[in-house]
Amino acid sequence: MYEKALILRHDDFFATEWKVPEIESEKDYGLNELNKSNDLYTNNKLIDFRMNRYEEYSKMGFPKWKRAKLNGFDPLDYFLNANSIISENLKGLNEIDEEGIEILKEMDFDGSNRKFLLMTDVFFNSGFYLKTQENENNTYFVESVIDEKNPLYNLGVINLAENSKAVLIRFVNSNGNSSNISSLRAKLKENSELTLININLYNNDISTDNIFFDVGKNAVLTVYDINIGGKVSAPHIITRMASDEGKVNIYPYYLSQDEEVLDMFYLIRYYAPKTFGHILGHGVLMDSSRVIFRGNIDIKKGAKEADAGEQDFNLVLSDKARVMAYPSLYVDENDVTAGHAASVGSIDEDMLYYMMTRGYSKNQAKREIAFGIFEPAISFVEEYNSKYAGELKNVIEKRFDREFSDS
Repeated sequence: MYEKALILRHDDFFATEWKVPEIESEKDYGLNELNKSNDLYTNNKLIDFRMNRYEEYSKMGFPKWKRAKLNGFDPLDYFLNANSIISENLKGLNEIDEEGIEILKEMDFDGSNRKFLLMTDVFFNSGFYLKTQENENNTYFVESVIDEKNPLYNLGVINLAENSKAVLIRFVNSNGNSSNISSLRAKLKENSELTLININLYNNDISTDNIFFDVGKNAVLTVYDINIGGKVSAPHIITRMASDEGKVNIYPYYLSQDEEVLDMFYLIRYYAPKTFGHILGHGVLMDSSRVIFRGNIDIKKGAKEADAGEQDFNLVLSDKARVMAYPSLYVDENDVTAGHAASVGSIDEDMLYYMMTRGYSKNQAKREIAFGIFEPAISFVEEYNSKYAGELKNVIEKRFDREFSDS
């Protein structure tokens, strides 16, 4: 299955697709880096997979993105061992089996850009294979710290057995001026349940996280995608629901300041009857930051009684900050429930006045209101890992302390 981000087709008519401009990089990786990496990854089927992907990779340049202000990409020097740890109950990529390799091959897509997806497939310096057994219920984590000498290329594969449950936390913290190019494919078999929590705490980094879910019959997927900062951050999550009664909830949370840019893409595509999928985003913008939110609901013919929705709420704290919200709805089936909405606004004056009558200064009141937007996400993380919840909370508080200082 190759799941495209947008299918520009109506009946027998196809739209002309825009080709993203490419820029060659003199610092791009080649056979030297690939051979270096093969010294560490010894699984022959995995090596065959990456060698096949390299052929396509080597013919492409990095993208030039207008809205995200990305003019190509110069990779940092390649380091084989990323500064990452995985929980003991996760397998490394050398232990991936034939099922896992088939997931890598079968679940293909463009990601935020094909070049970045292939970069992870070929040059991964960190990765994991999460495979469950029937009736298993476990929590896993992948933790990484990035900096100029530790760019991260993380490749993940999830293979959930029928009637199993898994919670995976992916935590990335940055010391600054690095990059995180990651990808994840996840296959949820019948009656399985996956909760994925992404926590990305960036500091002048370039990142793109490309994720593809295939949701089986009566399977349940919950995603918290939390992105704080980044020079350019481009999370890209697509979900395929091709079996009856799958259920998906995606909760993006984001916070930007200075000149940071977040260019987000979320897609739920419905093929099967009685499927449920909702996207609910919340974000706060400060200074001259920019947010592009692309939420896409795509209901195909035959997805009868599908329940689909998306909403995106933005709190803007600066006249110079900009939000571009694109909640898109594509419906080929009549018998569905679907809706979409987006809002962009500043702090409610009545709420502000009420809090000031209770003893808060104006800045304290603003801070509490803005921080409150992230409390549901922090509380959710706290249920599974108090350390990550604490680090997430600290980063958000520091940003608001600077924004709402009374000095």
